[in-house]
Amino acid sequence: GLTDKQYELVEKLAKEKGFSKSAIFVLALEEYSRKESEQKNK
Repeated sequence: GLTDKQYELVEKLAKEKGFSKSAIFVLALEEYSRKESEQKNK
């Protein structure tokens, strides 16, 4: 599960950007996988 701090961050981002929480998670996963694949290419 998420820590309270992580959950608060998701809530804050969702409010600021007008996204649902699930959309925030999708964006975070995409960002993470993009970084992972960049590192493999080095």
